[in-house]
Amino acid sequence: MKKILALCLFTTLFSCSESKEVETVTIKNKFTIELPDYLSEARDLHQDASLQYQNALREFYVVVIDEPKQEFFDIASTTSDFPADFNGYHDILKGGLEDEIAKVDITPTKDLQINGLKAKTFSLTGDIEGTPVYYEVAYLEGKERFYQIVTWTLETSKDKYKDPMQKIINSFKEIGADRSSERSKK
Repeated sequence: MKKILALCLFTTLFSCSESKEVETVTIKNKFTIELPDYLSEARDLHQDASLQYQNALREFYVVVIDEPKQEFFDIASTTSDFPADFNGYHDILKGGLEDEIAKVDITPTKDLQINGLKAKTFSLTGDIEGTPVYYEVAYLEGKERFYQIVTWTLETSKDKYKDPMQKIINSFKEIGADRSSERSKK
C-alpha cells in the first residue's frame, strides 16, 4: 500500500511540474512576451538584458536585449565590416555567438515575420566551459529598436524545451508607449 501511495504522490508531483500555464510579461513601453510559469525573474544572466528569466533546476533560461536602432546605425556607419541595416545587425551578433561558443553548430538563418516584425531565427548547439548547450535565438527589427531573444538549455534537454523556446520567441510583440511594466497570467 505504501508503494502505491508513493507512486501516486510521485505522479501528482511530476504532472504538476509540467504546468501549461503561460504568463505574459510586459517590459515598460517596449514589448510583451509569453513565458512558461515555471520560469522566474533573474538578475544576473546578462548585464544588458531588459528581460531575464530562468529555472535553474531545469537549466532553462531566457533573455531579451533591446537597443535603439540608431545606435547600431551610427556604429555601422563608421565601418565597412557590415551593412548598417537589419542584415548587418544579424550578421554581427550571430558572428559573435560563433566566436564565443566552442564546437558550435548553427542552423541556417530563417527569415520570417513574428507578430508583424521582421525576424531572423536560428538554433545552435555548442560547448560552453565544457558543458554542451542548446540555443534558440531570434533577432527582430522593431520600429525604433532591435531586439535579441536568446533562450538556452542543456543540449540533453533540447527535445524537451525546443517547443517552449520557439513559443516564447513567437509570442514576442512590440507595444506602444502607454504601457508600464506588468505581469499577468493567461
